Amino acid sequence: MPHRQPELTLTSRLLIRAAGTTEAWRPLTQWTVALVSLATVLLLDAIMGTQITFAFLYLLAAGFAAWSLGERQGLLFGLLVAAGGTIVRHFQYLGHPELFVTVAAEAWNALARLLSVSLVVVLVSGMRAALRLERWRASTDGLTGVLNKASFHQKMAAAVARGGDGAFILCYMDLDGFKLVNDRHGHSAGDEILRLFANAAVDVIRGQDLFARIGGDEFVALLSIHAPEDGDHIAGLVHERLSGILARTGLPVTCSMGALIATASQLEPLEAAVRLADSLMYEVKQGGKAALRIGRVDPRKTLVAPDCLQIQTDMVASIPLRKGTGVIGDDRRAA
Repeated sequence: MPHRQPELTLTSRLLIRAAGTTEAWRPLTQWTVALVSLATVLLLDAIMGTQITFAFLYLLAAGFAAWSLGERQGLLFGLLVAAGGTIVRHFQYLGHPELFVTVAAEAWNALARLLSVSLVVVLVSGMRAALRLERWRASTDGLTGVLNKASFHQKMAAAVARGGDGAFILCYMDLDGFKLVNDRHGHSAGDEILRLFANAAVDVIRGQDLFARIGGDEFVALLSIHAPEDGDHIAGLVHERLSGILARTGLPVTCSMGALIATASQLEPLEAAVRLADSLMYEVKQGGKAALRIGRVDPRKTLVAPDCLQIQTDMVASIPLRKGTGVIGDDRRAA
């Protein structure tokens, strides 16, 4: 049978939307909303008396806390929910002697309340964790663990949208000699090279920058920089570090890289920007490989124009680097 995408139900859409909303909240906000919800339920329960049950609202408050705070903190909040409900019910019984309940019955009700709340917390937090895992899998390249193509484009659009007056380096990388390694040493060796390169790149760039495998032995990265003038040095440092990692493998694999330096406004449309970075990398491949070519967008022309690219440098294997840029992390794999 054909492999089709499962249809999302209304509940699934609501849960996905809720996940996106609560993830944006700070822990203090999550705790505040949860505590206010619990206080509201306790107040309503105390006012309305014993004839109306608020069990559903107690469970709803516990479920929200588990969804927002996770299992551990959700269980702690569940303990507050169970204790609060037990105390309210105890004082209601004291105010109505005709509703006599034995101590054993109260203890059993308190235990049942705690177990019910805990079960809801475990189920909701487990469902939340499963949803996060599936969202991570959907956005991640299965072999290397970095972003996949679709997720990179999505996150790149968000980064550029909030970039303001900032600048970026859009890097397009291809591994030279990768096919030869696959043919001579097998696909397991090729896979190991891809994982090594991806892990090295993640170590080299900062946590807020983006790095993705977009297919085969091709990778892309989006680095934010303070000013376009810093782009040449940073792009050169990235290429030098990654080339050094590949050289230490002892295999005939090198890195060809194209780097497009532009402001946030110059990267629109994003697809055209990626194609320009790809064209810079392709020029490296045509000219001998294992090098870097840097280009900038001509501010007088649109990004989709055929001649909108200004080549700033010739192809070089390395560029004199200026320290203190604050963009590239320490090479934790150099030792």
